[in-house]
Amino acid sequence: MTWMCDICGYIYDGEDFLKEPEDYVCPLCDHGKEYFHERDMEVEIGLAANQLIASK
Repeated sequence: MTWMCDICGYIYDGEDFLKEPEDYVCPLCDHGKEYFHERDMEVEIGLAANQLIASK
């Protein structure tokens, strides 16, 4: 799984986001850990592709 900041779109690049301290902040926008959410990029790419196909 990938973790992404909902504010600026920063993708966490580390071993395990859940092991980061509670006071972890995004290195780009300084928002806290609560603004990060799990992202499954394969699923999201598939959904985007399906939307593109459906719009044609």
